[in-house]
Amino acid sequence: MTRFRTDLLRLLSMGMVLAIHATGPYEYHFLKSHDFFSQDWLAVVLNQLARFSVPVFIMLSGYGLIMKYGLIGEKDGLSPQQIRIPVKSFFAERAYKIGLPFLAWSILYLAIQGKLKGPYTGEWLLGLLPYLYRTGADYHFYFFHIIFECYLVFPALAYTMSRLPRFRTPILILSFLLQLYVSSPAHIWFSDLPRIPFLFSAFILYWQFPFVLGIYYAFRSLKTRENLVSTGQALNGSSQQFEHASGNAPRAGSRTHPVSAAYGKARAFALAFGVTGAFALALWEYVFWSWRSENPGDFNHFTRMSVMIYSALFFLAFYYWPEKERLPRQEPNVWSRWIPYLAGLSFFVFIAHTWILRGLQQILPEWMLVVLILLIILSFGLAAVLDRIVKPAILRTALGLDSKKTR
Repeated sequence: MTRFRTDLLRLLSMGMVLAIHATGPYEYHFLKSHDFFSQDWLAVVLNQLARFSVPVFIMLSGYGLIMKYGLIGEKDGLSPQQIRIPVKSFFAERAYKIGLPFLAWSILYLAIQGKLKGPYTGEWLLGLLPYLYRTGADYHFYFFHIIFECYLVFPALAYTMSRLPRFRTPILILSFLLQLYVSSPAHIWFSDLPRIPFLFSAFILYWQFPFVLGIYYAFRSLKTRENLVSTGQALNGSSQQFEHASGNAPRAGSRTHPVSAAYGKARAFALAFGVTGAFALALWEYVFWSWRSENPGDFNHFTRMSVMIYSALFFLAFYYWPEKERLPRQEPNVWSRWIPYLAGLSFFVFIAHTWILRGLQQILPEWMLVVLILLIILSFGLAAVLDRIVKPAILRTALGLDSKKTR
């Protein structure tokens, strides 16, 4: 998968996170009225359409980490079976790039909410601890907890799947079955079987399949790259130019000439059909449960199995979508410049957008689409301004911006 595709997928997922948060309040109106010719129903459709976003972020995290260390190893002459994860430096880098903004923004948000006023006792301190590992300082900070847990298991998982390539597919299958067992509506399907006690929604048990899936397909990408090198085909060393197992790029172990145009179209149709069908299933499931509860929090989870399947197919559509043939000296277009730039701002947008959204919903409570459009513009606009004016690397990192200017 080209770097442009992963950037596009990251940016699209970020936009869908904004859509989920902007449409959330309208779900309650729909559950009371079930008016299918209303703004509330449109909000529900957008909300379910956007549900792939957070699982895909987890997939991209696993995919990106393996590609990073795989390409580093390639420069040292190592195969995908020899990937090295420097554990100490890995955790130090993650703590700085992700842990620092989490801590900085958590302190800021807790201060805004008045939770840092004291009294400064042991009980007060213990009351703050859940914000750092379970609930989060704002309602969307659960994502930090998920990603920290993924980082915690990544070195061991990467080592195992690197050194034991024959077990990659069995590991993926076991991961899927475990996800099936813990995801809604497993409590109905497997009601007669022993249930794993519920801990909290950000616990890695409920998110491990997207992470494993991303890692699995990163290894497929590296294997394809290795095969291309072994057959003598020219490869650009940059991961931005690498195309894996999609469209005109050959699959690992396959013939090395491009696939036919007819096969590419058939594949694109199958991928589009699968994603559309999975979305329809997730939407149908939402409507089904909406007649049985007046609180969407009871059933509208990312870790519903229908959403996990929808998210996986969405990711695979980007992975396998046929690649257009490019001319050797084709000039970059406007999209190739702006998509990576905006994707580089998405981490800050994710962290800061909820406060912009609260203000917009106070001003325009009845204008869902207007609020969503303004939220996108203002969130990315603020990120772009800060990206231009903030210079100290540690401050940029604390804000959730790249340590170096994106543009």
